[in-house]
Amino acid sequence: MRSVVEGYETDGLFTRWNVVLLNSHVEGGLALRLFTATKVFLFLVWLLLRRRVSLVHCHAAMKGSFWRKSLLAIISRIVGVPVVFHLHGSEMKSFVVKQPIFLQRLIGWILEKQSVVVVLSESWLQYVKSISPQATVQVLPNYVDLPDMQSITDSANNTDVELLFLGLIGTRKGVYDLLPAFKDAIAQIPMLRLIIGGNGEVEQAQARAAELKIEGHVEFAGWVSGEEKVRLLSRAHIYVLPSYNEGLPVSLLEAMSWQVPVISTRVGGIPEQVRDGVDGILIDAGDQVALSAAIVKLAKDATLRKKMGMAARNQVERNFSKQVVMPKLEELYRSFIAHDNAK
Repeated sequence: MRSVVEGYETDGLFTRWNVVLLNSHVEGGLALRLFTATKVFLFLVWLLLRRRVSLVHCHAAMKGSFWRKSLLAIISRIVGVPVVFHLHGSEMKSFVVKQPIFLQRLIGWILEKQSVVVVLSESWLQYVKSISPQATVQVLPNYVDLPDMQSITDSANNTDVELLFLGLIGTRKGVYDLLPAFKDAIAQIPMLRLIIGGNGEVEQAQARAAELKIEGHVEFAGWVSGEEKVRLLSRAHIYVLPSYNEGLPVSLLEAMSWQVPVISTRVGGIPEQVRDGVDGILIDAGDQVALSAAIVKLAKDATLRKKMGMAARNQVERNFSKQVVMPKLEELYRSFIAHDNAK
C-alpha cells in the first residue's frame, strides 16, 4: 500500500490534483498511534467544515487500517464529499471472517456507503460484492514503471542461475516453503543461488537455511530499494513469491517488467496478473514439491525463461504500466469531482 501511494506522489498525481496526504498510522507505542490517528481525524474534519475537500481517497488494508480509514470515509460521506475507498489488504478475507456477525454486517454497510470501492483484481471485486452486494466496486490494478529495454541485459549465459525473492520475510509470503523447496532443487542443479531481500523474520529464516545446510547458496540482502533493487532485478533469472495471501503484489509486476519469469501461487489477484505457463508458473500455496519442480524446470531451460520473460514484460506493458493505469485513476477522480461541481 505504501509503495502504491509513494508511486502516485512520485508520478505527479499529488501535484496535478492538489492532493494533501494524511498519514493516519505511525510505528510506535499505542499512545503515539492514537495521537497520530486523532490528529489526522481532526485535521480532516477541519478541512471538511471549511469546504476545502472535493474528494477523499482512502487507502485501506485490514484490521486497524480498515477501521481508521472507515471512520474518515464515513465522516466525509456524511458531509457529502465523494470517497474512493481503495482496498489493498491481502488478508482482508480472513480479517472479515474472524469478526462477529454484527461487525461483518457493519463492514458490508461501510463499503456500501462509499462512492466507489476500488479493488486490485476481478477476483477481489467478486469477493467485495459477496459481502456488500450493494457496493459500487471498480477494478484498478497496481502499476509499475517500465524499465528501459536497453537496461535489461541477457543473463542466460551466466553459469549460476539466480532466484530472487523480495518482500516481508515470514510465513505469509511462503519463505519457509521456499527454503526446503530450494534445497531439493539444489540436489538437481547445484549452481543455484537464492537472494532473499526484505525485512521481517530474517534471523529465523537464516536459522532455517543453516538447518537445511543451504546457507552457502542463500544470501539475505536485507531491505532493498532504489539502485540496489534495480541491480538485483536486472541480474535475476527467476523471481519467486510463494505467498499464501496477496492482493496484487507490486514486486511481481516489477520482476515481470524486467523480463524475469515468475513462480508464484494461485492466491488473490495473482492468477489475473501471471498467466500460468505464459509469464511464469503458478502453484498451490504450500506445495513444496510443486515449487521445487517449478524451480528446476525454469532453471534448466534458458530458452523457456527468455520466452516467459518476454511475455511477462508484454503483459505489464498492456495491463499494469503507469501509462495504462494512471489515466484510469485520474478519470475516476475527474468523474466524481465533475459530478460534485455540477450540483
